[in-house]
Amino acid sequence: MDKETRRDDVVRGPDPQATGEEGGSGAPQPRRARRRWSIVVAVVAVVVLVAGGGFWVWHEQPSFCNAICHVPMDPYVEGYYEDDALMAHAHQVEGTTCLQCHEPKMEEQVHEALVWVSGDYDVDEDGMLTRVGVRSDSAMCAVSGCHDFDDVVAATADWGGEEGVNPHDSHQGRAIDCSNCHSAHGQSVMYCNTCHDYEVPEGWAEPARSADASVAA
Repeated sequence: MDKETRRDDVVRGPDPQATGEEGGSGAPQPRRARRRWSIVVAVVAVVVLVAGGGFWVWHEQPSFCNAICHVPMDPYVEGYYEDDALMAHAHQVEGTTCLQCHEPKMEEQVHEALVWVSGDYDVDEDGMLTRVGVRSDSAMCAVSGCHDFDDVVAATADWGGEEGVNPHDSHQGRAIDCSNCHSAHGQSVMYCNTCHDYEVPEGWAEPARSADASVAA
């Protein structure tokens, strides 16, 4: 090897293809590209998982309900947080969220979204829905972690000081819905007084009297 050849080697350095090092146009270059894309995909996956987890946590909060659907959900969320006359607010004070009562079934959420997008709903002068598909009953309310129906029955025995009167254990049995009397987002009604004349809880409304009861009176 003459001096000129050795000088060129010093200046250029060894041939990357001959040594197998990265940086040349040989096989190692695709390995570097694959490694880079693997990192990018992993980072994107982590971001998507974190964002999805955050969205799901937010999805379970009452504020999610009116984040987009201001109409008609604003009155419901505002009442939940602010109106101490509502049963919904009493649940909020006890740490009960909307989805603990309104089970988030996927098909129902899709239906609600379609109804909202199409505008196929009506509200009253207070902005509340005039058609409500959810009715609460003992299967919804008297469950583990919520209300014990036997305790509820015991608490309303001899209602208003009248022996034998119990709105939760009446001649109609326990078949009627809780929402016949109790309204979570509006004024509750003393349903029994459609026929009877029992004591009405403070803040509750009297129902319209039935024709039979009016004649008897």
